[in-house]
Amino acid sequence: MAKPENIELGVKKTGSSAFQSNSAKVHPSNDPELDPDSLALEKFRLYETKARFYLIGSDRHKRFFRVLKIDRSEPSDLNISEDPVLYSPHEISNLLQRISEGNRSVGGLNFVVKFFGIAGCIRFLECYYLILVTKRRQIGSICGHAVYSIVESQLITIPHASIQSDLAHSKTEQRYKKLLSSVDLTKDFFYSYTYPIMQSLQRNVSCDQDGGMPYDNIFVWNAYLTQAIRSRCNNTIWTIALVHGHFRQARLSIFGKDFGVTLISRRSRHFAGTREGLKEEEQQTSYLKRGVNDRGRVANDVETEQIVLDEEAGSCKGKMSSVVQMRGSIPLFWSQEASRFSPKPDIILQRYDPTYQATKLHFEDLAKRYGNPIIVLNLIKTVEKRPREMMLRREFANAVGYLNQILPAENHLKFIHWDFHKFAKSKSANVLAVLGAVASEALELTGFYYSGKPNIVKRTNKSNRTSSGRDASLRDLRASSGDLTRIGTATEMLNSLVIRDREIDVSHQNQKTSVSCDAPRFQSGVLRTNCIDCLDRTNVAQYAYGLQALGRQLHAMGLSDVPKVDPDSSIAAALMDMYQSMGDALAQQYGGSAAHNTVFPERQGKWKATTQSREFLKSIKRYYSNAYTDGEKQDAINLYYSFLLFHPNDLLVLS
Repeated sequence: MAKPENIELGVKKTGSSAFQSNSAKVHPSNDPELDPDSLALEKFRLYETKARFYLIGSDRHKRFFRVLKIDRSEPSDLNISEDPVLYSPHEISNLLQRISEGNRSVGGLNFVVKFFGIAGCIRFLECYYLILVTKRRQIGSICGHAVYSIVESQLITIPHASIQSDLAHSKTEQRYKKLLSSVDLTKDFFYSYTYPIMQSLQRNVSCDQDGGMPYDNIFVWNAYLTQAIRSRCNNTIWTIALVHGHFRQARLSIFGKDFGVTLISRRSRHFAGTREGLKEEEQQTSYLKRGVNDRGRVANDVETEQIVLDEEAGSCKGKMSSVVQMRGSIPLFWSQEASRFSPKPDIILQRYDPTYQATKLHFEDLAKRYGNPIIVLNLIKTVEKRPREMMLRREFANAVGYLNQILPAENHLKFIHWDFHKFAKSKSANVLAVLGAVASEALELTGFYYSGKPNIVKRTNKSNRTSSGRDASLRDLRASSGDLTRIGTATEMLNSLVIRDREIDVSHQNQKTSVSCDAPRFQSGVLRTNCIDCLDRTNVAQYAYGLQALGRQLHAMGLSDVPKVDPDSSIAAALMDMYQSMGDALAQQYGGSAAHNTVFPERQGKWKATTQSREFLKSIKRYYSNAYTDGEKQDAINLYYSFLLFHPNDLLVLS
C-alpha cells in the first residue's frame, strides 16, 4: 500500500509561484473570488501520528487546503516537506481519513490543536519545538487587511516522546524552555497575514511584494525562528511575521466626514532589550541596552507611523496618507552603572571614537531607510549641577559636526538641541507650541506620503516640497551652535517659532487653489527624536509632530480647508490619547513603567496633585524593574531574538 502522505488525489497542482506571496496589494478587491489575499493561509489544524505531524492550512474562507509534513523520528533533525497539491474541503477530508487508516496499527491519526499560524521553530540542546498561535484577536485593519494580536500561544515538542533522550529533559533544556516561555507573545506583538505591517504604507504602495512577507526587515522579531520553515517551503504562507511595539486605531470625524487614524510603533529587533537591570548573580552591571553598538544599531530604536485613511480606504477608491518619525538612543558609546541605591546613576562615555564610525553607520542606515534629510531633535539637558546629560549633549554635537564635515552639503544632518526640562520649568512655557513649530519645520523638509489617486505608483528620487528657503529656516532655528535656547529668551524663541509656523499655514492656504490634491506626495527623510531614554520627553515631541502632520494629512486628503488641527479640538485630544497610550506601552517595554509625563495631564485638565502622585508611583515602579527584574528579561530577549548572532549551543553561557 502506498504511504498515505504520498497519495495524490488528482487535484490540480499549482506552481509554487502562486504561493510565493501571502501579501496583497494595499487596496484589496471587493470581489472575494478575485481578492489576492485569499491565497494566504489563516486557519490551521495540527494532527499527529507516531511518525509525523500533519499541518493542515486553509484560507480564511476554507475554500482550499494545503498540507505540511514534519518528521518526528529524528530529535536533532528538522525534516519538513510541503505537499504541492491544492485540496478542496472534500478532498482534504478524504486524505485525512486515508492517513488515519494507514496508521491504525500504530495509534492512528490524532487531532492535536487548532491554531492560526507558526510563530517559530526552535532547537536548544536536542529537541525542536514549534511555537504556535492558538488564539488571536483582531485589533484593527489597514485598507481592508486585518491586523491581529496574540491571545494564546503553545509550545509543541516535535520529536515523538518514544525517541527522546535524557538530554531533552535535562535542567538546562528546561531552563531554556522556561526562558522562551517568559517572553509573553500576548503583550504588544501584532501581525497581519496579508499586509506587510513591518513596512510603512508608502513602501507597501510603492514596492511590489511578490516575494512574500519581508522577514529580513529589522522590525520582524521572529525572523530567525521562522527561517527553517520558510526556507524549506520556499514561501511565507505557514508562518506569521511578528512586529513588537504598539498598534492602535481610532475612528474620528471632521465637518461630518469620517476618517480613521492608525498609530503603529515598530521596535527594531537589533540591539534590543531592557533599559537597565541588575542580575541576581552580580552586585553591579551596566544598564543593559544604551547608546550604539559597533554596527551602528542603537537601543530603543522605534519607528512610529501615523496613517490616515478616509471612509473608502477599504475599497479601490479611498485616499490614504502616512507619515513616519523615529526615536532611538543617542548614537554614541555610553552606559550607566546600575545601582539599587542610585535611581540616577552617572553616565559614562565608554569608548573614545575620534572618527565616530559607529555614529556614521547609524546615520547611513537611517538614510537608507528613510532618505534625506535626517533631522535630529535632541531634548537632553544643557546645564546640570552634576554633569550627566550635558556630557552626552556636548559629545553628540561634536559627532554631528564632525560627520557634517565629510558628508555632501545636501545630506548634512540637521541638528536641533532644545533643553526640554529647562523650558518646561517656566510658568509661561508652552512646550507643545514650541515643539509643534519645530515639527512644522521638519515636515516642510521631509514631506509626508499621500496617495493622490489610488494607483500603484513608483517612488521618485526628486521631491517637490523641499526648498533652500525652508532649509535656511531650519538652520536659523539651530543657530550657530545648534542650540534652540541660544536664539534668545524663551518668550522671543516661542514668538519666533509660532510666527514662522503661522507663515507656513498662510503659505499653504494661498497655494491650495493652485496645487492639485490628487497629485501623489512622498516622504523623503525623517525626524529623529531622542532624550536620554527616548521615552518621556521624546513621546511629547512625537505627539507634537503627529498633530502637525495630521493637519497636513487631512488637508491633502480634502477633509480640511487648512493644514492644521486646532490643539484644543476633540481630534487633538483623541490623538493625544493615542500617543499617550503608545508612550506608556513603549516605556513599559523598555523602562518597566508607564511614561513619565506632566504635559499631557496638564493639557487634559487633570488635578496637579493627582498627576504628581502618579508620576512618583511610576518612578518607584520603573526603579524596581530596573534594579531587580530586567536582567532576567534581557536573558529571555537574547534567547528569543538574538539567534541571528550565534548558534543555539552558544547559549550555554547563560547557564
